Amino acid sequence: MANINLNINPYTFTGSAFFIGLILANELDPLEQATIGNWLQLAGMTIQTYASQVALVESNNNSNSSTNTQTDDLDTIKKAIAKINEELDKLNKK
Repeated sequence: MANINLNINPYTFTGSAFFIGLILANELDPLEQATIGNWLQLAGMTIQTYASQVALVESNNNSNSSTNTQTDDLDTIKKAIAKINEELDKLNKK
């Protein structure tokens, strides 16, 4: 499934779904249409739910690593300030 190429023009992509829906509606009775329609909606919602959870987890991981990076940056700045203060103290003593 990872090899599916979805780099399709949006109009073509949407139009193909529309025409497939019309063909299926023409070939199926109303109960079959409802059943297939519900199944397709459930499949779509499952994909959307999965994708949104992956995005949430990745976002949380990125914000955690960003927080860690900021903490590391602050520590580095504090160390640099401490060294500058040491040098200033040495200069003031001379």
